[in-house]
Amino acid sequence: MPFPVAVPAVLLLIKATCLLLAALAASRLLRRASAGSRHLVWLVALVGLLALPAVAAWAPLPVRVLPPAATLARPGSQADPSPVQFHAAGETATSADPAAVVRSAPAGTGAAATLPAARTGLIEPAGLAAMLVGAWAVVALALALRLGYGAWSVRRIVRRACPLDGDAWQVPLWEIADRLGLDSAPRLVRSEDVKMPFAAGLVTSTIVLPSESDGWSAERRSAVLVHELGHVRRRDLIGHTLGRVACLLYWFHPLVWTAARRLRAESERACDDLALVFGARPSDYAEHLLDIVAGVRDHATPAVALALAHRGEFEGRMLAILDPDLRRRSPGRLQTFCLVGGVAALALAVGAAAPVPRQAEPAREPGSNQAQVGAAATSRGVQADAQVADSIGGGSLDERGQHDADAAVPGLTRGAPKAETGAAIQDEAASATARLEAAVAVAADSGDGERAAVLAKMLRTDPSASVRRVAAWGLERYADTEVALTALTSAVTGDADAEVREMAAWALAGARGSSVAGAALIKALRQDRDHQVRATAVWALGSVRDPAAVEPLVAALRDENAETREMAAWAIGSCRPSAAPAALVTGLGDRERDVRLSVAWALYSIKDPGTTRAIEAAYGREADGEVRIGLIKALGALGDGSVEVLQRLLTSPDSLVRQTAVTELAGGGASGPWPWPRPEPRPFP
Repeated sequence: MPFPVAVPAVLLLIKATCLLLAALAASRLLRRASAGSRHLVWLVALVGLLALPAVAAWAPLPVRVLPPAATLARPGSQADPSPVQFHAAGETATSADPAAVVRSAPAGTGAAATLPAARTGLIEPAGLAAMLVGAWAVVALALALRLGYGAWSVRRIVRRACPLDGDAWQVPLWEIADRLGLDSAPRLVRSEDVKMPFAAGLVTSTIVLPSESDGWSAERRSAVLVHELGHVRRRDLIGHTLGRVACLLYWFHPLVWTAARRLRAESERACDDLALVFGARPSDYAEHLLDIVAGVRDHATPAVALALAHRGEFEGRMLAILDPDLRRRSPGRLQTFCLVGGVAALALAVGAAAPVPRQAEPAREPGSNQAQVGAAATSRGVQADAQVADSIGGGSLDERGQHDADAAVPGLTRGAPKAETGAAIQDEAASATARLEAAVAVAADSGDGERAAVLAKMLRTDPSASVRRVAAWGLERYADTEVALTALTSAVTGDADAEVREMAAWALAGARGSSVAGAALIKALRQDRDHQVRATAVWALGSVRDPAAVEPLVAALRDENAETREMAAWAIGSCRPSAAPAALVTGLGDRERDVRLSVAWALYSIKDPGTTRAIEAAYGREADGEVRIGLIKALGALGDGSVEVLQRLLTSPDSLVRQTAVTELAGGGASGPWPWPRPEPRPFP
């Protein structure tokens, strides 16, 4: 390989190795941290690896580690660029004429090395470079074809799969999606062609389940959906694809394959942690995954998809799931900023570093004088040395490079206090929750009653607001017990911290049908000054479905906060009074689009025939397309009294309007569950 090609390629390989070794060291240091933290390290490292050629070509950071330029060409050496003279039998020839050199060189001088490669039987450097580039391209093309085939396989599987539109799948799908903060749930399908659940799709996500999922219990369905929706929420499919692209470009580098494999493994563990944070028992969750994996020998998941589990990595995942000492929470904003910023700065520094020669120092020989130096400077080789030294190691360039290096060091040093600050905040949060973890550990082997009693005590007595908030979050599972209900109803109206009151309101939604919970939530709705607490209390009232809540919910329709009004309309629809309140119908003219859509949703649920004309009038003045579709669905739920109105919509120029009207005339339900589940929980305490 010729020198101009070989040196940048080798230098790029060295930089990539340094970056990956640094990421490996960082992941080892974070082995007791959450899987999400290690996943961030590997993701940023792989992104930096893909950007490395561009940054290396820019190379704005000179690092003077090479020998001085003057040592690269010494008079009389083999690297001397001046013509080399050979004298034989009174003839003189220069190296500018290879043939003459060979004719005139004495035997044993090695001048035959200057012969063309074809005459010496050796491969030309340019030919060797072409062979290496060709070999790289062949393997890269094969890997690219494999990725393309994987994408085609996923599309074929999804196209042939059957949608899972039943309530048994759609209701938990939407509930978990809303708990994760997703604006919409991905498509859920069942395929006979797969044995292992997987998530796929970079833009529009799809979850594919095997045919065996028909026999799964509700708990197993929830466990799988939480895991796969976790991939969608974390955008793991994008990171997985970037890892595959890095392997395609750097297929010859074993550390790149290791990085891609670790990235995938940490994303799986992060989704496992998410399921456990959601409240799944580690033993039950591990049992579900083990049963699914044990029945599959070769899942044959396409390369571009994220399978639920790989046999080779499953043992480590099981141990991590059952380890009570591991941290499960995803990194906070400060920790994420420190991790991403630190690894990105390292990748930028490694890529931007460009080795250059050190500045040549003038040679001083004992006994030399100015005349000798002047005489030596008259030779052609010394003149060449001086020109090379001036062009490569000039004073202005050296000063500029040293200034860049000095400016880079303080920037890296300033990043250290940020990391220390993040560690201090993390330690403080850990100490704040240590009391709660210790209290729960006391009742770890006891029944649910004792667990609820421990959490209720922490909610009532702990001085830390963050600990009380975690306790309220944990009591949601036991909201139907007396001890939890008493603690939560007291906290939702009496706790001094707004976030604790909000969490208590959310937890009371688990007490379905409880008039005690409904009364406490109504009191919070009427008295609390924090709009977020009021909005969550409204949502919880809709989940409890207390008939006594309709009147205060109607009053909430006049709340100045649009989110509270939207939630109040949804909650009234969930309570399903016998007739639609007049204030709810008036909400069809609310200035906020989301409020109007929620009112249409509520009218769909209540099914009051007396609202037909009001809905038709609202449809005539509504400009938003989604709200118009919601109003058509609300009309379709009113029975025979709305048939005439729906018939008039069949002449609409909008094909979606005509399709929705025909669907409602046919009985509705073709577009999936509507109203969709509308919870607003707080999955992370």
